[in-house]
Amino acid sequence: MPHAALKVIRPVVKLSSALSPRITGRLAFRLFCTPVGHARINEKNPQIRAAQALFARAERRTITHGCGYVQTAWFEPAGASRGTVLVLHGWTGQSLFMAGFIEPLLEKGYRVVAVDLPAHGASSGKRLTFPLAIEAISSVVRDELPLAGIVAHSFGGAVALAAVAGGVEHFAPIPARRVVTVAAPKAMQGYGQQFTHALGLTKRGHAAFEGEVLAIAGRPMESFSGEDYLRRTQVPTLVMHAPDDKEIPFSDAEALAAVGPHVELRAMPGLGHRRILMANAVHQSAAEFIARG
Repeated sequence: MPHAALKVIRPVVKLSSALSPRITGRLAFRLFCTPVGHARINEKNPQIRAAQALFARAERRTITHGCGYVQTAWFEPAGASRGTVLVLHGWTGQSLFMAGFIEPLLEKGYRVVAVDLPAHGASSGKRLTFPLAIEAISSVVRDELPLAGIVAHSFGGAVALAAVAGGVEHFAPIPARRVVTVAAPKAMQGYGQQFTHALGLTKRGHAAFEGEVLAIAGRPMESFSGEDYLRRTQVPTLVMHAPDDKEIPFSDAEALAAVGPHVELRAMPGLGHRRILMANAVHQSAAEFIARG
């Protein structure tokens, strides 16, 4: 949220949170789950134009789930498939931004499925939560299991780790042989705390905010931890992250890698949080890691 807007609404939220913490906390959670300021598509960028050409050749499928539908793009390798790799974008992104990972995976012999998560791209919805994301991708891949791998950016990486570990009540784990996260957070609770602090919520307002997580996901917010998911599943995972990432600190990647020897950290200097998606070295590393499985 822009700093100027925060200066205006923060005193109002602080007062409202003191007078009616439960309602204010709930409303804050709805705002937290609402993607604002979707990343723009720069059609002058040659990589974006190449991505659009690649997606024009895909088989498009609209797949329904309990709360709406998601738009998916399916890519087939030239020969027999070695398995299916799911590709997930990050917050305010869309599947088009993950295009660079697709051709290297196709060359390795994998079928690739790229998904616009709920409330993103051409998919339905206004909000995105872990349960909504996992419900949607479970519907997409139910006939493709076990997955050969998942490649996911930022929030999509957090969702991928939760999905593989069965991190949300009422949803079975999505088995995947390997996972690649790119600029992913280690856990969600800290970001929720930063958000409510910026808004000006009181302690009771923040407690109501986290109470919404428990009500919707069946588990407390502190349980949404990539570190815990990786300890639980022991799935071989490649963590790629730029030390200069200003949105998700590199220390998050280091914490994920510290879980155990099944997690490999690869630093990608100078690529920030979004430029990392355009780097050929990142694309090739992801495909090579998946192919090891």
